[in-house]
Amino acid sequence: MAWNEGTGLPSLDARLTFLRTGGVTGALIAERDWSTSPIGPISAWPQSLLTALSMLLHSPTPIVMLWGPQGVMLYNDAYSVFAGARHPRLLGSNVLEGWPEVADFNAHVMEVGLAGGSLSYKNQELVLYRNGQAEKVVMNLDYSPVFDEAGAPAGVIAIVVETTEQVRAEAALKAERDRAHNVLEGMTDGFLLLAHDFTILEMNAEGIRVDGRPREAFIGQNHWDVWPDTYDMPLGAIYRQAMSQRTAFVLENRYVFPDGRATWLDVRGNPVEEGLAIFYRDITEPKRAEEHLRLMVHELNHRVKNSLATVQAIAAQTLRGGEAPLAVREALTSRLLALAKAHDVLTDARWAGARLDEIAAQAAEPYGGERFKIEGPGVILAPRTAIAMALAFHELATNAAKYGALSSAAGQVELIWSLTANVDPPQLRLTWRETGGPPVQPPTRKGFGSRLIERGLAAEFVGEVRMDFQPAGLVCQVEVVLPVDELQDWAVRP
Repeated sequence: MAWNEGTGLPSLDARLTFLRTGGVTGALIAERDWSTSPIGPISAWPQSLLTALSMLLHSPTPIVMLWGPQGVMLYNDAYSVFAGARHPRLLGSNVLEGWPEVADFNAHVMEVGLAGGSLSYKNQELVLYRNGQAEKVVMNLDYSPVFDEAGAPAGVIAIVVETTEQVRAEAALKAERDRAHNVLEGMTDGFLLLAHDFTILEMNAEGIRVDGRPREAFIGQNHWDVWPDTYDMPLGAIYRQAMSQRTAFVLENRYVFPDGRATWLDVRGNPVEEGLAIFYRDITEPKRAEEHLRLMVHELNHRVKNSLATVQAIAAQTLRGGEAPLAVREALTSRLLALAKAHDVLTDARWAGARLDEIAAQAAEPYGGERFKIEGPGVILAPRTAIAMALAFHELATNAAKYGALSSAAGQVELIWSLTANVDPPQLRLTWRETGGPPVQPPTRKGFGSRLIERGLAAEFVGEVRMDFQPAGLVCQVEVVLPVDELQDWAVRP
């Protein structure tokens, strides 16, 4: 083929000018000497071959044409990318020699195509050596015959779209979904996935078991159709709010299923991309036990109150004869009353423990809360410890009312505690400080109250109790080791 001296490009006859706009591969075809190839010189190529070649060179899709019985390969730039390091030597080669590792596959393609047939493969997996090493490749392949001027099949057009990365991504996504599905199916909680329009997208085995109906009763159905009575329930309003405002929620809900079963469910919802993910578990039994415990605690409280009332009555009857001084009778009665109030605090908490700030407030209540400054982090004391602390506060308050700060109108009590939770085990430091009362002198002997404070607290804690009778007012300091299970963060507790 002659070269055009003016342009530096081959001189082409009118039939071949399309090669100039056929990309890099078109230029390679134009520059090549085809006279020794099985398909002969380019000037002798039939129009049917040139027409098909023009079409594929100008296509952005990877296309290769296998021409003649030998399957001489002619392709476009997009296919050259697919060919990898085998380009450009692959251009003009016989297909069975150009791709020897898949020769049997291509021989079948040639046989069918040259007989006028078509073939199509979806995600066909082949092993190719495009870059010097074995590579598993996945492709969509579509083969159709190319007819010559006489209407006979003379070649095969192959559209090649590699889907390797897509198939790998889909496989990875499927594996991830399978893992998630297996996790959900193995959960002891029920799971429900709702679309934004409340269509049920997914429901796990536990959710189906709790409801009792088959899986097909749920998937693809609308939530309000499956459980119509929930729409007007508070639960329905919470679901709609969580979906529209994209907020999470936690609640306990009593639901009567269509078969008449009444079930308590612990329900937690979280907004997700698909809509709303809901986890729930049957807590009908953790609820029956709770009710049973409530009844037991109520009965225990009733019996304790009766016992304390009996003790108070016996004490009052015993001391009524006048042999015991009035101060003794009043002290015993007030101590029994303080014990009863401590039991009330424990009863409210179902005897799981008592908050230190509640015990302190209870001791301050008879004297007016404005005269007390009570401050400290959230601490829960075990029942026995709580009673000991309540009695100690009672004795301190009683003493302050008789002789200390609370005996004066200007007197104040500061009750402050702190935690050193960074040490093991944690420590509680509590200070009772009186100010504004009459001058204080150390007592000549320890009374019952002092002994109850020092010995009672010491019996419950590992630590130290110090009573410092300063002239400005009594200072009682308690430094004790607190078990870890008695520390609670009340800021996050209901």
